[in-house]
Amino acid sequence: MIKRLIIAEKNSQANSYAKALGKFKKLGASYIISDLNLHISPAAGHLLDITNDIKPAYTEALPYFPENMIYDFKAQGQTKSEQEKYLKQVKFLYDNLKKEIAWADEIIIGTDPDREGESIFYTLLNQFPEHQEKVKYRLWANSLTKTGIQKAYQQLRLASETYNFYVEADARRTADWLVGVANLTPLVRKHLKARGQLREVQKKKGKASYEKLSVGRVKAPIMKLIIENDEKISNYVSKPFWKIEVQDEFGTIFTNDWVFGGDDNDQKQADAQRVLHGLSQQAQVIEVEEKIEERKAPALFNLTQLQAYMSRHYQFTAAYTLELAEKLYQNKVMSYPRTDCRLITEYEFAYLRTNLEAYQALLGISFLPVHKEARKSYVNTEKVKEHYALIPTENLPELEKLSQDERLLYETVLRRTLMMFDKDQKVAVTKVRINNGQEFSASGTVILEEGWHHMALKAKTLKKALPHYEKGHLLHVQSQINSGQTQPPARLTESKLLKSVLVKYGIGTSATRASTLAGLVRDGFIKLDKKTGQYYPLEKAQKTVRALEELGSQFVNPEKTSEWEMTLKLIGEGKLEAEAFLETIREEIRTTVKGQSSCVINKN
Repeated sequence: MIKRLIIAEKNSQANSYAKALGKFKKLGASYIISDLNLHISPAAGHLLDITNDIKPAYTEALPYFPENMIYDFKAQGQTKSEQEKYLKQVKFLYDNLKKEIAWADEIIIGTDPDREGESIFYTLLNQFPEHQEKVKYRLWANSLTKTGIQKAYQQLRLASETYNFYVEADARRTADWLVGVANLTPLVRKHLKARGQLREVQKKKGKASYEKLSVGRVKAPIMKLIIENDEKISNYVSKPFWKIEVQDEFGTIFTNDWVFGGDDNDQKQADAQRVLHGLSQQAQVIEVEEKIEERKAPALFNLTQLQAYMSRHYQFTAAYTLELAEKLYQNKVMSYPRTDCRLITEYEFAYLRTNLEAYQALLGISFLPVHKEARKSYVNTEKVKEHYALIPTENLPELEKLSQDERLLYETVLRRTLMMFDKDQKVAVTKVRINNGQEFSASGTVILEEGWHHMALKAKTLKKALPHYEKGHLLHVQSQINSGQTQPPARLTESKLLKSVLVKYGIGTSATRASTLAGLVRDGFIKLDKKTGQYYPLEKAQKTVRALEELGSQFVNPEKTSEWEMTLKLIGEGKLEAEAFLETIREEIRTTVKGQSSCVINKN
């Protein structure tokens, strides 16, 4: 019988695989299923990290490009004892994996089903090149339920199908290390220190010690976006504007898009007054448009949309939302969280439909499912390439055993999932246009059938109903001028950054954006107002971005970062070579380093 080895990302994952696949026994760090001649062995996330010596970057001329990337154990923990304990643990797991890899005839990749999972696996396996031909299959489990794991094991993918995800992840990691650790961090520190802008925090044994400051390929453009937003707000000059509105005998207010003054033109109040004087006190109804709209339930959540939703409604940080989602995934009650997809396959739809009554009982609600068919807006097996949307699994949690926030997140995802089975919301929308010398309009909405909307946690306020109007009717109206002041742009919030801005530029991935933003806050580059979710740039971000701009670096440019992110995506699809991307990064590093010489020349 073929000797098979599944390499899992962590022990809890290996344990879930073992429980789902058969009767097992534990031997050292491995789970042994004798009936299948199958061993399951865990890593501990990234057992190996880039450990190249970065002293040359600080002591020799830049740029610094080591000939080879070196991977080894890297201590983690705050204290020496914590670091020693961590190293002891990872060395034990590494030695166990080394033994199991030598034992196996076939190796199955069982790390998390994403780019990082591929990276963790191949970074480890690259230490054993003599065994690389043993890698045959990929266990791609979007759910850690027994059924989900068994289904994934029965439908193993070829390892070659997902190998390019590793190539992409490795190119990203190498680029980020070359940019942030090896070159831009020492370069920016030298640049700021030469200008006396690197703050001295203390002296040790007579030597100056300076504030910690690091630069990252993804962090820099995010800081730039937040700084630009802050500058637009600070520099904004409010301007007066005037608008005309018309009110009829029923109290309905009609408006149009004509704005006098403001940001778009130099018209004054007198111009509005002249138009007002030309308006009649009698208006004719020139159009009545009435239509019935059937509004489908919103799309299912992916990670970014869920993070934005929880940030907007409950002030959860993106990192905290991901943390909760990962706990629910590990507890086998929610699907894999690091997903960009908002669709599911026929398989997931089938088990969701089967469990509808049980899900409703969990929420304490009851409705008669109307859409028992798989609609393309939510279910499209062909378009689900990697992960499907965030949905509950067939395992029902004991809600009282979840923390308050875990329960809130689970119920939020469950409600969004159930909405697709309920009736569409039916509304009557009326739009009326009148003319009293100028055209004005008003609209109203009436809910005819609540449908899925009864499950909405934060219902939108709908416009009130309009009185009955008929085309050609004459109305008695009064017109008046309303004045106002233009407002500065809205401050960037975590919700807006996640939902639109970072997605627009393609900066980072759904798996990394939360940790990047959290890192910028933790390291004192930006401030997050937890009540409003708004971001404010701090001095460290200001001078870091300013230094990169003085160096003429494209690493601070969101548009350029967007191009690189698109290149990485194409690498992951097997359409571009990683080395071409890395050479582009190295060339931009060289250009940035040359900017230091230009700054010195200009200063002199």
